[in-house]
Amino acid sequence: MPLFFRKRKPSEEARKRLEYQMCLAKEAGADDILDISKCELSEIPFGAFATCKVLQKKVLIVHTNHLTSLLPKSCSLLSLATIKVLDLHDNQLTALPDDLGQLTALQVLNVERNQLTQLPHSIGNLTQLQTLNVKDNKLKELPDTLGELRSLRTLNISGNEIQRLPQMLAHVRTLEMLSLDASTMVYPPPEVCSAGTAAILQFLCKESGLEYYPPSQYLLPVLEQDGTNSRDSPDGPTDRVSREEVEWQNRFSDYEKRKEQKMLEKLEFERRLELGQREHAQLLQQSSSQKDEILQTVKEEQFRLEQGLSERQRHLDAERQRLQEQLKQTERNISSRIQKLLQENQRQKKSSEILKSLENERIRMEQLMSITQEETENLRRREVASAMQQMLTERCKNRLMQMAYESQRQNLAQQACSSMAEMDERFQQILSWQQMDQNKAISQILQESAMQKAAFEALQVKKDLMHRQIRSQIKLIETELLQLTQLELKRKSLDTETLQEMVSEQRWALSNLLQQLLKEKQQREEELREILEEGMESQLVALLEELSAEHYLPIFAHHRLSLALLSQMNPGDLAKLGVSEAGLQHEILRKVQELLDAARIQPELKPPVGEFLTPTAPQEPPESMRPSAPPAELEVQASECVVCLEQEAQMIFLNCGHVCCCQQCCQPLRTCPLCRQDIVQRLRIYHSS
Repeated sequence: MPLFFRKRKPSEEARKRLEYQMCLAKEAGADDILDISKCELSEIPFGAFATCKVLQKKVLIVHTNHLTSLLPKSCSLLSLATIKVLDLHDNQLTALPDDLGQLTALQVLNVERNQLTQLPHSIGNLTQLQTLNVKDNKLKELPDTLGELRSLRTLNISGNEIQRLPQMLAHVRTLEMLSLDASTMVYPPPEVCSAGTAAILQFLCKESGLEYYPPSQYLLPVLEQDGTNSRDSPDGPTDRVSREEVEWQNRFSDYEKRKEQKMLEKLEFERRLELGQREHAQLLQQSSSQKDEILQTVKEEQFRLEQGLSERQRHLDAERQRLQEQLKQTERNISSRIQKLLQENQRQKKSSEILKSLENERIRMEQLMSITQEETENLRRREVASAMQQMLTERCKNRLMQMAYESQRQNLAQQACSSMAEMDERFQQILSWQQMDQNKAISQILQESAMQKAAFEALQVKKDLMHRQIRSQIKLIETELLQLTQLELKRKSLDTETLQEMVSEQRWALSNLLQQLLKEKQQREEELREILEEGMESQLVALLEELSAEHYLPIFAHHRLSLALLSQMNPGDLAKLGVSEAGLQHEILRKVQELLDAARIQPELKPPVGEFLTPTAPQEPPESMRPSAPPAELEVQASECVVCLEQEAQMIFLNCGHVCCCQQCCQPLRTCPLCRQDIVQRLRIYHSS
């Protein structure tokens, strides 16, 4: 730091201006104003103090200079004892003199845009001071002696580091305009400071235990005139200076009032805006509640229909099981009768052996008794005739039993076919009811498309009920096609052509319904993907597709996750949201950080900032809102492949709807093995374990 400083020399123009102003102030008949502004002064010249003292100047204007101190050496403030207006704004003052209180006649003090760090305590002696402007300085606090300024009307302390007002300011009852930075205030609170000057004074009076009175009861003249000068020269320079000072002070007070009025208008506008936002939020909440109620009713109706369908299906399963039990019982009876026939044959064999043994015994007896040949022949004829008669009676009995068995078997088959036809009619009726309910639901959905778009964000995180219903219906149709194919194979063995035609018609209807549901499923998945990708950043969607994590798109879209929010999260937060794979969690966070780093290096790569909400943990849906799961999977008997007769039938052929081949055997086929129709499409059936 150098030991000596060279003072900045004013320019020639500034020096000429200073000389002109000093000469003008000393001329005879000059007014009471000494204006040495814009003269590039680093200190006030000694001649200015002498002029103010000798000529009794009342206005000293020294703004827009380079002053660092108000008083030069060997000068006293008593030389400015008659000054009423002191304008020092736009200088480099760091402090005011400690004996500033000696200027007892001072009414206006303007030190705006300087480097002041504190005000002297003697400022409280300026009892006639009406305007104090310390705007845009470095003040951190105000002295308590400000409360002794009994005539102060306007105080501007904005643009400083002041956070607390002195409590003694409540004793200034004439204060009309107080300008400060309300947002940085601590005492009084910001809400009080934003309410205006009256609210601040009321707060300080309450804190001091004083009663508040409006400043209109304590108003003083703006600038007191010098009586002697006004009497000596009514139209002289003193009156002109006073009028100019009054006009200047009025303009300043009007500006402060307009500023406070604009602040009040701004507060009123913010209040109205907040009220409008509250009303808008209430309307949104009401509309969302109404939509939730409508969705709840639709879900309850769907649950009721599904429950009725499952109940009917269980009833049909019970009927089918009962018929199967009857068939098994009939087969057991037939097997028992066949066993009896086998036993009869065994008995006949034993009887023939007995006859043989008797014949041997007869021969032996004949030899023993020496019976004649004729008697032997007669005896043999009789025995053979009796044996043949017995065999004929046994054969007639067997034929009668076989005829009774065939008739009973035909009766049971007819009963089974009739019961199956009745069951097929009931199933067709249930399918028609389901189609009617589906048409009603589709029409209602088309009428309320706007409501469904608004409720989509709540449904998409719960795996989309419509998509789940379509999958469950596809599963049910696949099961029914498999059962119809098995039933058709059984009925072909019975040669029931009429029932075969009914089964083929039902199979065609189910095949058409299956194709329609597959198209709806694909269309629904495309719509879900488009809607999900529209509400998310394109870079985030591309990132999830790159990591093969497209199935987490509904979760990211529901929580309004962006790249900026993901950069502030950790793997634990992703796990709470539903991303369970640890490696995928770290990879997502790493990719997001790389994208953000690239966007910082190249601003044109920065993703567009959308309005995203703060992510919240997913909430469990209430019991009433959860979609009911379909009933337990139907127990479908596995059917074997009609080609290899070894593997289980797993493929559905469209358009015919037969389920008759395994995955390996269906590859070379171009026509259905059962109906010989062209194969348009193949569908794989996955049986749940």
